[in-house]
Amino acid sequence: MLTEQKSESLEAVALAGLESVGKTALFRHLTGHQTGVETNVKGSTVTISSGALKDDSTVKIFDTPGIRFKDDSVTTRMALNQMKDLNKIILVVKASNLKDDLLVLEEQLGLRGKNVVVIATHSDKYQPNEEEKQYVRTLLNVPVVWCNSRSLSHEEQQEIGKAVQTSSVWELNNNLLSFLPSGVEGETTNWLEKLLAKPLVGPVSALFMVISMFAGPVFAAYLFSSYLQPISEKAWLNPVKESLINAPDFIQVVLIGNYGALTLGWYSFLWAFPVVFLIGLSVAVTEETGIQEHITYALNPWLMKIGLSGRDLIPVLTGFGCNVVAVMQSRTCSSCTRASCISLISFGSACSYQIGASLSLFGSAGHPLMFIPYIFLLFIVGAVHTRIWEKRSVSLAPVPSLPYLQSVTWRGVKFRLMGIMKQFLKQAMPIFIVICIVASLLEFFEVMKAMAALFSPLLTLFSLPAEAAPGVIFSIFRKDGMMVLNEGEGALLHTLETWQVFVVVYLASTLSSCLVTLFSIYKEMGLMHAFKVLGKQMTTSVISTLLLAVFLSALFH
Repeated sequence: MLTEQKSESLEAVALAGLESVGKTALFRHLTGHQTGVETNVKGSTVTISSGALKDDSTVKIFDTPGIRFKDDSVTTRMALNQMKDLNKIILVVKASNLKDDLLVLEEQLGLRGKNVVVIATHSDKYQPNEEEKQYVRTLLNVPVVWCNSRSLSHEEQQEIGKAVQTSSVWELNNNLLSFLPSGVEGETTNWLEKLLAKPLVGPVSALFMVISMFAGPVFAAYLFSSYLQPISEKAWLNPVKESLINAPDFIQVVLIGNYGALTLGWYSFLWAFPVVFLIGLSVAVTEETGIQEHITYALNPWLMKIGLSGRDLIPVLTGFGCNVVAVMQSRTCSSCTRASCISLISFGSACSYQIGASLSLFGSAGHPLMFIPYIFLLFIVGAVHTRIWEKRSVSLAPVPSLPYLQSVTWRGVKFRLMGIMKQFLKQAMPIFIVICIVASLLEFFEVMKAMAALFSPLLTLFSLPAEAAPGVIFSIFRKDGMMVLNEGEGALLHTLETWQVFVVVYLASTLSSCLVTLFSIYKEMGLMHAFKVLGKQMTTSVISTLLLAVFLSALFH
C-alpha cells in the first residue's frame, strides 16, 4: 500500500484521472523528476511513479495509471483499489471535457468524504472565462486550477501546491455534477485527426504510420550496427581474444567462445541497443504528440477481427522494443482481450534483440532486404495464429475522448525514452549475459551436442542442416541466441540457399517465446497459461514453417 510506504512526516497524494489527460506531464513538473521512483502497489507488480512535491518535500505525489470507463483491466482495477486507501486525491481532467471526466471519476472512485483538488489541463485548448471558472469552483466547493500540464509555469505550480494544501472534502454526487457546464469538444479542425477518423482512409493511413514508426528506425539501426561491428572487432574484441588465447579452456569458452559473455554478449548489445533506442524514440514521440491513441483507435475495426481492440495494439507495438515490457503493459487490456494480446506479442512482436539478430543474419548471408518480407510474415502469421487460438468476441470499447494532437516536448520524450533504456540496460541485458554464461557451460560440458542431436530430425523436416540446431535452440533461451548462426563470420549461412536462410531465421523466431518472456507470462497469467502459450506457438510455428519451406523450395527450384 502507498500509505504504508510513506513515513509519518510525508503526506501521500495521488494523481487520478482518465487516460491522456496529462497526469504524467503534470507529475514531472510538480516533482521535478525526469523519471519517478517505481513502487509496487499492494504486493502487485503494477508500478506507479512517485516523487516529493518540488515546493513542499513533505508531500509525496503518486502518478497512478489512467482509468478507463467501465473497464476491467488490471491497471484500472489496481488504480481504483488504491484510491480507497488515500484521503487526498488530485483529480486531473481535460478543461474542455471537465463535466464528463468528473462524472466518470465520481462513479469509478467513490470520492465522497475524500479531500479533493481538481486540475483542469489543456487550458491552451480551452480556457473558460472568469465567470464560468467561479461557477465551477462554487459548485464543486473544492480548489480548481486550470493549466497547461505540458508547459506549467512557476506561478501555476505554486497555485497547485497551495490548492493541495487547502484541499476540501468532496460532497458531490452525479446529480449535482450534472449542473456543470457541458463539454465543448466538437468536431476537430486538425486535418490529421479528420483523416484518421475516416472509415477506410483512416485505418489505411494509420497502418502506414505504424509501418513508418518502425521501418525508419530499424533501417537506421542496421546501418549503424553494420558500420560499427568491424570497427569494434578491430578496436577491442580481437585484441581481447588474443589476450585470452593462453587462458584455461573453461575461461575461454565462457568469455570468448561461441556463446561467450564478451563475444555473443557484445554482438547482442551492438545489434539490439540501436534498435531499442531508435524504436523507443519513435514510440515516445508518437505518445508525446498524442498520435498513438488516434492510430490505435483508427485500427480498431480491423483489430477486432482477430480478437483485439485498438487499445491492445499499444502493448503489441511496445513488444517491438521488448516483449517483457509489452507483457507487463498488457495489464491495460481488458480481461476479454488480454490473452489475445499476449498471444500476438509472443508470436508476432519481434523484440529489439530479435530484430537486431535477424538483421545481422540476413546481412551476413548477403540478403539484408529479406528482413522486409520476414517482419511482415511474422506479424501476419501472428495475427492468424491469434485469431485461430483465441476465439473471443470483442465489443467496441467506449472512449471518453481522444487526446489532442500536440507538438513534441523533448522533456516528455526524454522521460519516456529514459524508462525504456533503463529497462533494457538494467534488466534485459544482464539477463542475456547470464544466458550466455549458461549456454557456454552447456557447450563446455557437451550438453549442447546432445540438444542439437534432438533437434536434428525437426530440422530435416524443413530441409535444414543439423548444424543450424544451436541457433534454433538458443533462440528459445533468448531471441538473439539465433546469432550463433553467425559463428565464423556467417560461414554456415553462406552454405545455405537463400530460402533456407529465410526459413531457419523464421523458425528460430517463432518456435517459442524466449525464456524471459515466458517467465513474464507465467508471473502475469499463471503457469498453465504460460504452458498453453508455448504449446500453441510451437504448433503454429512448426506447421507454418513446414508450409513456408515447401513453398519457398518449390519457388526457388
